[in-house]
Formats: sequence, C-alpha cells, structure tokens
Amino acid sequence: MIQIITHSTFLPEETSYWQQLIAEGADSILVRKPGWPETDYEQLLQDADPSCYPKLMIAGHPALCEKYGLQGVHFSEAGRGLVSGDQIIGYRENGWRLSTSIHAAETLQIASDNWDQLLLAPVFHSISKPGYAGTFEESFRLSKDGYNGQVLALGGIDHTTAAKARNMQFDGIALLGAIWQEPAAAISNFRRIRDIWRTDALMS
Repeated sequence: MIQIITHSTFLPEETSYWQQLIAEGADSILVRKPGWPETDYEQLLQDADPSCYPKLMIAGHPALCEKYGLQGVHFSEAGRGLVSGDQIIGYRENGWRLSTSIHAAETLQIASDNWDQLLLAPVFHSISKPGYAGTFEESFRLSKDGYNGQVLALGGIDHTTAAKARNMQFDGIALLGAIWQEPAAAISNFRRIRDIWRTDALMS
C-alpha cells in the first residue's frame, strides 16, 4: 500500500500530478489541506479528472466524499474524537475507507477495526517539517495487537527509508515531503520509492 498525502498548500497544476501518480501505481491520494474551507476543497476536486475520484481520500469532509464518490475519509487525531459511533456505522455502510492518525504504537492496543487504515507518525525524521524528529528505532517491529486494518508509516519516507519501513513490518507507506519537496521531480521520486517498496515486498 502506497499512499500520497497532498502538499499542504496550493500547488499549481496539482491535480495533474494526482492523475500521473495514480497512473504510476499510487494506491490512494489523501487530499489534505489544513485550514482550507470545504468550498476550496470542492474546487480542487472539480479541477481533478473524475477518473481520480475512486483513488482519492479526503481529510475531514464526509459530504464531499459522498458527493464525488471518493475512496474514503481521513480524520485527524483530534477530529477522530468528534465522530460518533453512529456516524462511523453510516460511513462504513457507504463502503468508505476510513482512516485516522496515531502517534504511538501503543495506540494500536485500543484501535477499533472501524478504522481501515492508521497513519503512524513520525517514523523517521520528517522531510516536510524540518526538526520534526522520528521516534522509532530501526530495530522496531510493528505488532498490531489484533488490529485488522492497515498501518502505514508516515514521516521521512523516501528512497532511503522505504525498505526500512518494510522491515519494521508496516503494511504500507505514506509519502509527503519526498514527493512535494520538488514537484518537478514528483513522478520520478515516486517511481524510485515505489520500486524499492514493491521489490522488497516481493522478496519478503
């Protein structure tokens, strides 16, 4: 599983990058723009080719997920606490993939299988947030403690750390800084990371 998290601010021609990344094998793109109102998110979705919609998750806007037939919804750690059990049941009945963030492996012990995906961060030193240090040793091995969803490594994932994340037993990786630090190189950087992750998966 390889997920792309969008650049946090406006990026010219961003939706064309989404289409290319999906064509290159990205399993999911999380559309996350902290501080953006729903109207700006919707404009961005309208700019995208509709063929992208089944691969797009959106951060915190269930109405847009329903309107555009997106893959699912992601909730921040804070946002997770504002979602009721009845809402979760409704989202799952819609067939949506539900995602949330966690920041400690111990949280897996209380993770509900209502969540299809957990983003665990920061695993390595962040690329997009200099000074945001990773908190996991390379000897770490993920134990999911009965959780049945996928746990994705987030934070500092690039061509030098993708194989390390695989060795740590993560189900997938989430890419942010390695893709958007140099947008002109986004596709070539993705290919490099993809090939390392998937080759390692075949060998493991």
